[in-house]
Amino acid sequence: MSLNPRPTRSEQREAARAKARELREKRAKGDQRKRVLITTGSIIASLAVIGGVAWLLLTASGESQTNIANSKKVPANVTQQGGIIIGKDLKVISAKEAKKINHVVIYQDYQCPICELFEGPNLSQIQTWAQSGLAAVEFHPISFLDSNSLNNYSSRAANAAYCVANSQPDKYFAVNTALYFNQPQEGTAGPDNNALKETLKGAGVEMTDEMNQCIDQKRYGTYINNITNSALSENAVTGTTKVTGTPHILVNGVQYTWENAGTDLPNPGRFAQFFNVHAKK
Repeated sequence: MSLNPRPTRSEQREAARAKARELREKRAKGDQRKRVLITTGSIIASLAVIGGVAWLLLTASGESQTNIANSKKVPANVTQQGGIIIGKDLKVISAKEAKKINHVVIYQDYQCPICELFEGPNLSQIQTWAQSGLAAVEFHPISFLDSNSLNNYSSRAANAAYCVANSQPDKYFAVNTALYFNQPQEGTAGPDNNALKETLKGAGVEMTDEMNQCIDQKRYGTYINNITNSALSENAVTGTTKVTGTPHILVNGVQYTWENAGTDLPNPGRFAQFFNVHAKK
């Protein structure tokens, strides 16, 4: 008998939620410190100094969604909130185009086993909805589960996905699927960068010098940290809910919920019914 049995799916989900709460609380404390320091600075410093302090504090505490686009290392083909929207023929479309049709939003962490639990059985119908133009599917890769990996797989996989979105966006849907297919067990070392590249290559990505450098440099590491902080502290796209764990799924702004992750979440019929109820008429 193993002395360290693998956590159940329910336990893994609770761990992910706990980690999300921890990140939100850390963000809130940082914002509180920022307000105190800015107030003090306004009394003792000149306007120029205040501006410099405020800028430094904003950088230290993490950018809000409205400031993410100002970062120097922001992938192309993503929304202001870091979403990759897939539409007809599995091509990337704009947020403006997505508003015209049904809109499915999925916040996810590539290390999250509950995300994979949803992804596998629901992939076929989600692909059909997007490919046919019935729905726009907006993926939000975030990363808060690096502590559940021996080599920061969560953030490295998210970075690889954004590298694809940046330079070969029409391969993103296939890459998203492949990353879940090759998801490592929590508490283990996930695929290294070379193995990640092989996964992308198997999904049809051309491994150019640009793509290799993007992965090796973890080019979007800071960006991913910023959008993760924003996702866990601001209202989710098209809805009024906040992301407390992954997957966080919305259909036309309404959150998809479940009682039992082991039975309800992987049930494609249940999700299809929810989609149909909230679909645009």
